[in-house]
Amino acid sequence: MRRIMLSSAAAVLGLSLSLAHAADDEPWLEEGWEPITEEERQPATEQEVGEVSLAEREANGIRYLTGGIGVAEREWLARHGTDYSQRLEFSKGERGAFVSQVALTVRDRDGTVVFEAESDGPILYIDLPEGRYRAEARYAGDTREFALNVRAGGQSRAHVNFP
Repeated sequence: MRRIMLSSAAAVLGLSLSLAHAADDEPWLEEGWEPITEEERQPATEQEVGEVSLAEREANGIRYLTGGIGVAEREWLARHGTDYSQRLEFSKGERGAFVSQVALTVRDRDGTVVFEAESDGPILYIDLPEGRYRAEARYAGDTREFALNVRAGGQSRAHVNFP
């Protein structure tokens, strides 16, 4: 195993750069950050879930649902997304903070775009036909490419994490 030794100045500079980046990407490291209260950790009530109504959408003839801002929306999506063939969840950073406004492009084996949309929250349910796909998710200047394998009679799940 090969070791690389950094000078003290370089080590300090590297540390300060990584902390600065972490503060931008991980607000819980910033001064004044308040942790989630116990009340905020509670699951959504039936009334809160009942007040949510997200519209089903369509892109290239493929229906989808997107959202997930807050526990009530996430619970509503979990209940209404069960008959979609693909579930995607988007996050960033080491702690996996949810993100929205993720642009997603899905291509078939021939490279033809079969689905393209932007998420309104961290969760996206898509009713893709059975098959293998290549997907590209874009968020805040970063791109993630990954495969989707949609099975008949079930729901495939993928989690996409950005730096």
